[in-house]
Amino acid sequence: MSQLLDTLTRRSFLATALAGCASMQAYREELNQYQTLADRATDHFNKIRVSLTLTPSGVSTYRQPKNIVLNTQAGFEKSLPLLAHELGHHILGHGTSGSAYEMEANAKAVEVLQVWGYSEREGVGMVGEMLCRRQARGPSANLAGHLSAADELEHLKTRFNLPMLHCRAPR
Repeated sequence: MSQLLDTLTRRSFLATALAGCASMQAYREELNQYQTLADRATDHFNKIRVSLTLTPSGVSTYRQPKNIVLNTQAGFEKSLPLLAHELGHHILGHGTSGSAYEMEANAKAVEVLQVWGYSEREGVGMVGEMLCRRQARGPSANLAGHLSAADELEHLKTRFNLPMLHCRAPR
């Protein structure tokens, strides 16, 4: 009986370890996709490269001098404007938060998205959609240092002269 338990314990441990290795490999592959884009943007703007940490929850944030924590819960495409926004803080040299810095980071995010091959209009649309997702989560989704998502969207519309940009009503 003891030998059977030892064998089962070893098999269980091995299965758990292998599953952990598979998920770690998936994490590394996903991280590499984002890191490649981040490196392309920082190189384009002649800034020091940042290191990324991916998380499935929480708030994406830039941590000076060169770290970004990126919430990837929404999936790759929808996380790109978040990464671009946090890179905007890094590229602009922001060390503190505040609504003016957030507006600048939103605008810089559009430029970063252009470095990745999106048009200005597509970039504005992607950043706008990011803000709309935040707005759809309600007032509790307002982040420290940020204006409301609706106010940030208005600023983006004005900055890029796109008055027709708006959030769709939830279904």
